[in-house]
Amino acid sequence: MHGGRHPSYLLPDSELAKARGPVRRGPEDMADLVRAMLADAVFNDRDAKDPIELSRLAGLSLARVSSALAAGESRGLFQRGPAPTRTGNGLSKTLWRLSPDLTDLAAKFADFAELSSRFSREVAQAASMHPPRDVARNVEFNLEIAKTVFGKWTVDVLALIYAHKTLGFQEILHAMPGMSARILSVKLSRLKELGLVHREVLDTKPPRVQYSFTEKGLRVAKLGEPVFLYLRFAEGLLFEEDAEA
Repeated sequence: MHGGRHPSYLLPDSELAKARGPVRRGPEDMADLVRAMLADAVFNDRDAKDPIELSRLAGLSLARVSSALAAGESRGLFQRGPAPTRTGNGLSKTLWRLSPDLTDLAAKFADFAELSSRFSREVAQAASMHPPRDVARNVEFNLEIAKTVFGKWTVDVLALIYAHKTLGFQEILHAMPGMSARILSVKLSRLKELGLVHREVLDTKPPRVQYSFTEKGLRVAKLGEPVFLYLRFAEGLLFEEDAEA
């Protein structure tokens, strides 16, 4: 069959992977390693770890850790310790830590979290807001807001509008495969009811509708952006896209 080669649809997954060549794991491995080192606070020379320790920490093979360290070092993600240490059998091993830039970024996120918490307390005090007596009702209210703003597809819609400033209905729909026009219409209507999105009918033939943020919506997006940035940072995903470029 074509010189003994099977059509790709007849190959099992493992054989198909071989036929297509090795899977690129570099960016994912770097992200896994950054995430593991952030979680374990490998920020300074005192906490630096050797590749074997990092292999256990990140759940990656030693070869993949070594490759990720080499690639990440060139991109400023990882830094070698001050000097190799000696093992019991006299061999030297290199210790690794997160780079000063990543360490500084982690500290900035920690400081920002404290400032945000202080700001929330100050706002509550200025508005004479007291802890609710009906905790269950307060939780239900907060969950309803969270589901509306952070529910399925809603974050995608908000992120698209935030990135492009203004988008038409069809532009949003085409940017999100799998989402129906009916669901998008419901989501946009709800966001409009909440005062987060402005709907404008353009004087064109045929008439077109475009969506943009209201002042309130833009403020919500700006307040939420650091949260998503931190989550991407903590998961090592801030650097994955650049590594694939």
